[in-house]
Amino acid sequence: MTQEHSSAGQVWLYRLAAVLSRRLPRRFGYWCGLRIADFYYWRRTAERTAVISNLRRIYAARGITLAETALPGLARKTFQHFGKYLVDFFRFARLTEAELRQYVTLENVEALRAAAARGKGVLVVTAHLGNWEVGGAVIAALGYRLNAVALPQPSRRLDRLFNQQRASRGIRVLPLGRAALGIVRCLQRGELVALLGDRNFDHHPGRYQFFGAPAPLPRGPAWLAMRTGAPLVPTFLLRQEDDTFLLRCHPPIYPDVAGSETAVRTAWLAALEKEIASAPWQWFIFKDFWP
Repeated sequence: MTQEHSSAGQVWLYRLAAVLSRRLPRRFGYWCGLRIADFYYWRRTAERTAVISNLRRIYAARGITLAETALPGLARKTFQHFGKYLVDFFRFARLTEAELRQYVTLENVEALRAAAARGKGVLVVTAHLGNWEVGGAVIAALGYRLNAVALPQPSRRLDRLFNQQRASRGIRVLPLGRAALGIVRCLQRGELVALLGDRNFDHHPGRYQFFGAPAPLPRGPAWLAMRTGAPLVPTFLLRQEDDTFLLRCHPPIYPDVAGSETAVRTAWLAALEKEIASAPWQWFIFKDFWP
């Protein structure tokens, strides 16, 4: 359940991150991740500009006009948090009960249980926010059978590296582009299916109001909920100031109660806006979201 990372030429970066994350003490691993993030912040002008533009839009929608000198600092913070995300992605394989108690605070996980009780499976919808990959590991560690829709990486070696990491957590990967039938079958078995709901890879994306302006967002989560009857549970894993995590589940969105695809989407996007607004520097979108 990850975003499109970089091109095949950057396989070395992820392999380096994997080695450092597993072999170094966590704090020193973070230090290395921060230094690599700073390097990319200064070198990748287009991504830095896009992050600044996205941050400006998010704060403006909340009625906050940031000083121009504040935006670069927040953009750098975004890159740095992504550096920590990579460290934790490779560091945390299958989470143990002890690691759950040590690193993860749980909020409203009863929402997953209530949604699953209907017997139609559950669409666990998240975003490129916080650490969605570790979030999947947490849900799997709680005893749920989790399937994750993932965008294939541009390099076979990189794709294999990421999928091996997910498999080690007990997560079954459904490749984006040919996942529809697999999703339906998983839901029919009463399993959980994790989707990223903030990036649209369709050639003809819909545009929906998001932070006060039309944005290209996927139709898929709401469409699937209405077609399958599976409840949709917005779920996010956010990093806390002390580098522990908070897994927060929002109340289930039941398609039969919502009544329409538009209503399901509206409820989902409201939850997504709320979470991004709480920590916009943890939203890892490195392209201009409102071009």
